[in-house]
Amino acid sequence: MRENIKTLMKSNKLEYVYQPLWNIINWKIYGYESLLRCPAIRNFNPEDFFKRARMEGCLFELDSLSIKNSIINFPFFNPKNHPLLFINIFPSTLIHSDFECLILNLMKEHPYIHGRLVFELNETSDENYIWKTPKLKKGISLLKDQGFYVALDDVGQGEGSLQNIIEMKPNYIKLDKYFSEELATCKEKQAVISFFVDYCNSETILILEGVEKEIDLAQAKYLKVPIVQGYLLGKPEQLTLISPMIK
Repeated sequence: MRENIKTLMKSNKLEYVYQPLWNIINWKIYGYESLLRCPAIRNFNPEDFFKRARMEGCLFELDSLSIKNSIINFPFFNPKNHPLLFINIFPSTLIHSDFECLILNLMKEHPYIHGRLVFELNETSDENYIWKTPKLKKGISLLKDQGFYVALDDVGQGEGSLQNIIEMKPNYIKLDKYFSEELATCKEKQAVISFFVDYCNSETILILEGVEKEIDLAQAKYLKVPIVQGYLLGKPEQLTLISPMIK
């Protein structure tokens, strides 16, 4: 019998790995995306895991735990660079009655996260209705007011991506990996990416996900995509923590 989500959370069987995002203009690591793993589950699938959490009524608790642990396990004090930490979050978490309290407590416990976090909003079909609620805009404003950034994840996959970009005014647009696959040979995908490159400005930064071939990376650079993520440039892995200096 498989363990339920709450049991797995309480038993500390969840782990967090980090995949780099690269600035391909200056060839430096721009940030890392935190990704959930559970070694206790064979052939673990994060998407299925979060669906189970939704069915078991503990999605907010799992999202909250992921946010906390992603922060705790990330080397914010690396003296060589100061990359951003990208954390996935569901819209339902953002409008939850306890979300504001969660964010304020995190700021008190970890003041160094100011200006260092990017919350990636997942466009899941289960929560399409939430994008039309005033509460979501309020939650996004809360994050920005606290010095955090907001990204729309998997843009191009959801039904309302373009409308959400216009109305939510994200700091980052993450194009779905579909657009990076065979990018070098697909004129249509090149045209779409060029559109987003032209659309973005100093307040909105474009990120292309799922880059796995050198020829597609070269095409992305040619199209002036600033930030890229994918197995070609780095697989998800645990990072070495660096403690703050104590005077």
